[in-house]
Amino acid sequence: MKNFKVEAEGAEFDFVTMHVREVRLFQVYVQHEGVTLRFHMQKNEEGDFKIMDKDHCPEQYHIAEDLLSKAIKIYGGEERKPAAV
Repeated sequence: MKNFKVEAEGAEFDFVTMHVREVRLFQVYVQHEGVTLRFHMQKNEEGDFKIMDKDHCPEQYHIAEDLLSKAIKIYGGEERKPAAV
């Protein structure tokens, strides 16, 4: 599991993992109107990551939820591609 940053919807999102054995929960930080906001994204039963506290995430970024979920799967360590042989 690792921390990472990704850009979406004109903003930079900073993902901080909350688990070390399995990718399940991230704190996500984003600058909005000059203030750093924090919200959480957690894995659901289907394996997708959802914004858990939408009242802490600016509404304009709610539409990026699927994109942010994919970013976690790729950059957070969940979908690692095997090394070429």
